[in-house]
This record gives sequence, C-alpha cells and structure tokens, in this order.
Amino acid sequence: MKYIKLKNGRVAYTQRGEGTPVLLVHGLGSSSGDWEPQINDLSRISSVWALDLRGHGQSDLLNRPLFLGELADDVAEFIRAMGIQGCMLVGISMGGMISFDLLARYPQLVSGMVAINSAPSFPVDSWRIRLRLAFRLSVLKVLGMRNMSRLIARNLFPHPQQQALRNQLVSSFSKNDLRSYRYAVGAIAGWSSVPAINQVDLPILVVTGDRDYTTVAFKKAYCDALLNAELAVVCDSGHATPLDQPEQLNLLLRRFLGLLTKPESVVVTEPYVY
Repeated sequence: MKYIKLKNGRVAYTQRGEGTPVLLVHGLGSSSGDWEPQINDLSRISSVWALDLRGHGQSDLLNRPLFLGELADDVAEFIRAMGIQGCMLVGISMGGMISFDLLARYPQLVSGMVAINSAPSFPVDSWRIRLRLAFRLSVLKVLGMRNMSRLIARNLFPHPQQQALRNQLVSSFSKNDLRSYRYAVGAIAGWSSVPAINQVDLPILVVTGDRDYTTVAFKKAYCDALLNAELAVVCDSGHATPLDQPEQLNLLLRRFLGLLTKPESVVVTEPYVY
C-alpha cells in the first residue's frame, strides 16, 4: 500500500497497470482489498487505482460524525492529487453513494461512473429503514464486529461453495474500527444527491445483483430519472457482486470502459442481463 496526506487525513491506496485511469471506491466496512478481482483484470488494460476511505482499511480513522459529502471531497481531492482527472469512477454500495455525490458536484473530474448495488440517495423515510439501521447498530453494540461480520457473511454468501468468501469477509470486516463504522453509517442515513445528479449528462452504468438488498425495479426507476444511464443485472449475485460474480462484473466494467474511450458509442436504454 501507498499513502497520501489529504486535507482531512491520511489515505491508503494502491495502483496497478497503465492506460486510462479507473478509480475503485469500496463500500461500508470494506476496503480496497475487496477489489482484487477487478484490479487484477482491469490493470491489464488500464491504470487502476483503489483507495481505502477514511475510517476503513489502512487509512486514518474517523474521529467525529461527518457528512457523506466529506468522504466524496476526499475522493475528489485524491483524483486531483494523483492527476487522474477524467477517470472512470466505480463505486459499490456506500462507495457508489460517494461516487454519485462526487459526480453531482464535481462532474469535470470524471468521464463516467459505475454504481454497483447502490443508489443516489438513502432517505430514512420509513419505519422499515429506521428499524434496519437501528437493528444493525444494536447488533454491532451487542455482538461486536467479529460476530456481526459472521451474520453479514452468511447473508452475502449463502451458497455452501462460498465458504472461502465468508471466511474472507469475516477476516476483513472484523478489523473495522467500531467508532469509525458507526460514524460512516451515520453519514449515509438521510443523504441524497438528488436532484443535482439528475442534471448530470455523463455516462452512468448502474449494476445490480439480482439478489441485492434493493430490487431491480428500484434501480430501474432511479436509472430512468438520470440523463445518460443504463442498467445491467448480474445473475445469481447479492450485494457483494465484485466478489460473488467477479467475471460477470469485470466483463461489464471492460465494456463500459470501452464505451467511454469511443466517442461514437451510444448508451443502451433497456436493461441487459449477464
């Protein structure tokens, strides 16, 4: 890992390959290490960058509550510092939210964006959402990171043959700092990039696992509100698509990267399934 001191703290990152820059932004409780299948694949044709968000991996811990936009500001500062303006931005879950936030406020920094199992807002507007957040934080308080990671692993990787992925998640997730994790959850709740994101005319690929927490129909609805977006459905995939279906996702990422480098390319308007 390499490190860079940004305005709000030290950030760890990795870089591999040469060519068009691609920046990978991980999700809540994750780190750049969970992008390894994508780094291995994309670094053969592009310059791949992956950072640990503050509060995650080997970056500085979070020492106070914060807004999601502050993490997006970190990513924007990282792009400028590394001179990778015009990169293809790829984010999963919370990383997708950060990417939406960045795209809404700094569209000049990227050429296009991929949002995996994510959304442009996280309204806390129902008892179901409130209970889901409260349950996760309560479980975390009672069971701790390691036991909570076992619950998450069984949910994300339900198949018997996915034991290695369950072990990998428990090992990495249990290393999270509890306070940083709680602050990150707080940053997500109530956040929104709408309506600003709906005015951005840059290519966006929305990827969803067919077993993600939110439905394909939900992704289709917000995708339709964007100016220049397409939807791709990955079969037999939950919320952790980069890990449970890396080959399908890598194919989508390579395809989208090719579209960004060809001005004559057009965006598909109907969902396609892999």
